[in-house]
Amino acid sequence: MTGEKVFVEGIKPNNDNSFLRAAIKDVFLKSTNNLEWLSRGDVVLLKPALNSDNPYPSTTHPLAISVILDILSNEGADVLLGDQSGLGHVVQDTIGVIRGHTRDNFIKSGMGTDEDQNFISFESKGWNEGFIHHRSDHTPSWPNGFYVTKCVEKADHIINLPRLSTHSQAGVTLGFKNMVGILRDDSRMDFHANGPFNNFIKREARGSTLKSVDDGSGTFIEKIVEISDSIKEKLRVTLFVATKAQATFGPNQSEVKFGKLEIAKAKIVNLNPEMVFASTDPVSVESFAFALMKDIRSNLPPLSKIFSSLILSSNEIVNQVDKIPVREQTFIRHAIDIGLGNMPDQIIYNNIPTIIQERLERYLKET
Repeated sequence: MTGEKVFVEGIKPNNDNSFLRAAIKDVFLKSTNNLEWLSRGDVVLLKPALNSDNPYPSTTHPLAISVILDILSNEGADVLLGDQSGLGHVVQDTIGVIRGHTRDNFIKSGMGTDEDQNFISFESKGWNEGFIHHRSDHTPSWPNGFYVTKCVEKADHIINLPRLSTHSQAGVTLGFKNMVGILRDDSRMDFHANGPFNNFIKREARGSTLKSVDDGSGTFIEKIVEISDSIKEKLRVTLFVATKAQATFGPNQSEVKFGKLEIAKAKIVNLNPEMVFASTDPVSVESFAFALMKDIRSNLPPLSKIFSSLILSSNEIVNQVDKIPVREQTFIRHAIDIGLGNMPDQIIYNNIPTIIQERLERYLKET
């Protein structure tokens, strides 16, 4: 990682994807210094947010994937695109896959098609064959370590492509939370056991041999952040396409579904200007995303905030998104503590109104 710059490009909302494509390409190349780390034949793993089969903004914007995949392929990279959806959609244990398939969610979400040969469902590689153990001095919240996909080991470079969303358990789901998708399901159960609403997770694991044991450490967010220790030497950039954001609930479109009936639907906000932003420093870009979420939520209709607060009143983590300064959020503070990066030194804006820049800077500087 070199420096703590965040590149931010604004696009006026329109129906012409050519402007968004150009912005993604521009930000991606600027933030990576024109792919200075890439050599022909290198393996590059793109990690989207594919928790469910819901379309963007519950999952990564499809253009983020197609534009970056094309750029890398044209430069001679061997590009892999991979994820494992959440326990509500895919469950695997030592016996095999109990239900669901991440590739099906990849197609149904609109992220890709069945013809995409680059896509890998991490669970398809097998329980023992497909995952490796990780533990280091920088993962103290995981005393026994955790298991991540072997695709991390195979890759020369990793690119993180999250979405901009709140989260009913973790408060937000941004860059660090996106790395939950590289975990094996037993490790997913381990960190969820420390978090709120874990009974929902245990129900989602029904029919499997997966166990949920709360170690009493209260390190739900810390465990999430520490997953990135397993990829930090290979992570080259984290890039967000934010034409829309889920500003309440999440990570899916709704908390509960009964057929066509959806309860506690996420409030989706259309950004104006739309934004593409990226950084080689995962803490810097996470900080900017936090500031943007705070700004979006400050302008929510009162009923949306009240309804969300009532449903999630027992989860203090959600309330902290609005109440605690960006630099004091557990995601940010702990990531800095374990050496994943720093707050941004410089934010390079293009086509972002000054009044919005000033608001975001205030969120980033407040103590």
